[in-house]
Amino acid sequence: MIKLRALGWGQVLALGCLTVMGTGLADAAGIPPINAANIAAGRTIAFNKAQGNCLACHVLPGGVQAGNVGPNLSELPIHVIFKNREKLAKFIYDPEKVIPHINMPRFGKDKVLTNHQIGLVTDYLWSLK
Repeated sequence: MIKLRALGWGQVLALGCLTVMGTGLADAAGIPPINAANIAAGRTIAFNKAQGNCLACHVLPGGVQAGNVGPNLSELPIHVIFKNREKLAKFIYDPEKVIPHINMPRFGKDKVLTNHQIGLVTDYLWSLK
């Protein structure tokens, strides 16, 4: 269960927005079927400072020197907020399309990650309970 007291008002507002807003991604078909290998590959990308670098802003299970700018992803109810993996992938692709002025990189739109890599990171994040 998420601890709302640990989140700032901006993060609580962002969580609320995510539950009601849709997103758009040109090619969500690049999301591979979920399996253990994809989850492991997604974790590697998320922890890699030259790729996803999710730990710069988020707490993730097993991560060291995690940031505290964004929500703690080990406690965030990702399944409840996003409803399905495709919506999560769309958010990672272009977060500003869902929450204007959010302080999160546009991993797909700015070509930081490929659609395939976004799919792998999505599988990893989706696997978190």
